[in-house]
Amino acid sequence: MDHFSTLRITVSLTLAAGAGLLFAACSSDRKVDFSTEVKPVLNKHCISCHGGVKQSGGFSVLFREEALGVTKSGKPAIIPGHPEKSEFIRRLTCKDPKERMPQKGEPLTHAEIDILTRWVKQGAEWGEHWAYVSPKNIPVPDIDVPKGNEIDHFIQAKLKEEGLKPSPEADKMTLLRRVSLDLTGLPPTPEMARQFAVSNDPKAYEKIVDSLLQSPHYGERWAAMWLDLARYSDTKGYERDDSRRIWRYRDWVIDAFNNDMPYDTFTIEQLAGDLLPDPTRDQLIATAFNRNTMTNDEGGTQDEEFRTAAVMDRVSTTMDVFQGVTIACVQCHSHPYDPFRFEDYYKLMAFLNNTRDEDTHMEHPKLRLYDSVSTAEVRQVSDWVAQNGNTQQAKEVQEFLKVLEPKVHAHVADNYINGALLDTKYMGIRNNGSCRLPQQNMEGKTQLLMNYWTGSKGGSVEFRLDSLNGRTIIKHNPGAHQRPPRHQHAVATRYRHT
Repeated sequence: MDHFSTLRITVSLTLAAGAGLLFAACSSDRKVDFSTEVKPVLNKHCISCHGGVKQSGGFSVLFREEALGVTKSGKPAIIPGHPEKSEFIRRLTCKDPKERMPQKGEPLTHAEIDILTRWVKQGAEWGEHWAYVSPKNIPVPDIDVPKGNEIDHFIQAKLKEEGLKPSPEADKMTLLRRVSLDLTGLPPTPEMARQFAVSNDPKAYEKIVDSLLQSPHYGERWAAMWLDLARYSDTKGYERDDSRRIWRYRDWVIDAFNNDMPYDTFTIEQLAGDLLPDPTRDQLIATAFNRNTMTNDEGGTQDEEFRTAAVMDRVSTTMDVFQGVTIACVQCHSHPYDPFRFEDYYKLMAFLNNTRDEDTHMEHPKLRLYDSVSTAEVRQVSDWVAQNGNTQQAKEVQEFLKVLEPKVHAHVADNYINGALLDTKYMGIRNNGSCRLPQQNMEGKTQLLMNYWTGSKGGSVEFRLDSLNGRTIIKHNPGAHQRPPRHQHAVATRYRHT
């Protein structure tokens, strides 16, 4: 008996050892997947010191060309196909704590080192980030599902694999409440519940879903999600945190959901509706998506600083919303986890860095929307210009009536004498005071519209070319018609009491 027992134990151990060797051989032959096996190990243990922010020793595992490039030692740390010659692998298995990597963290497990070793031996091939790999069709599990669609096949197969059973089907009122809250954010009406409860129509639930999708509350419910992404409820920000009125953009988003607007149209009109040929009013309203940035009209601020801040906000919001990825960190370094290089941020920024943003009190330029009476008056003016002017003049008048542009804002003025910019938005000039409007395009201009007021009776305002001693081109009560100037000039403004 002892002999047979010993033999049986020996045979069992031999079989177990053989199975272990076979498993190890199979495991070593299997191709290592970079995205699911290697990348998680690198992110966990290496990227903080050898990535986008830091590249200690001139070694980075962020991109393949960097990982295989020459380090500060003058040699590459990874030699594809040769883990035994790769400093990268040697440092992971080094016994000397001064050389072992990671220096300030726990050593890698045997399993993690094995993954990296096999990866290097197999050529240290890189892989695309899983989020940027196009999805592929996979076969639907061949399993019997009495009711449901193809998604239910996958669910039932997973439940079976886990030894679980599906919950029983909910009663009709529970189903109705769930779908109504999900699609419209509102509970079903009593009449809707009554009709659904007594209906024996096998398509009753399908018809309820169709009716909820046709409800105007559907757009209201789902627009709320998008408006959060578009920072709709944000205020002006900075020093004067006033509220904003962009409810027409809110209505545009609601209508887009209710009208089942195609997603490509939904995207284009929000990002570049104003760049479309002859954009409609609604297409201009849609661009409020990228107009709702913070502005700062506090005294002493620089327009260009906060214009740039607005553009950077648009870059971040556009990538957050349409790509589902954070991009702000790429302003300073390549992204630690996503395949975006430092230079990519500024390439993206270039697409949006062509806007005119001025930190004016009323946040001009803005789209002007008229009531029915004013709309008729605007149409009357436009028609008159179209009949009595040329095509270019008609276009300029329509643009002016739409956005009140071109316009020179008071904060552009400089060279104040006996005057100052008041409250960041008003050109303030005392008696015999003056200021300058630099580089104004005077080509073909014959009129100047100016909104001004004074507490003194009488007085005059003069506009002179280039300097206070230049030719007077406009006075408060001008006399004879004067020849309009051409090209670009500085315009000097002087106010005098009478």
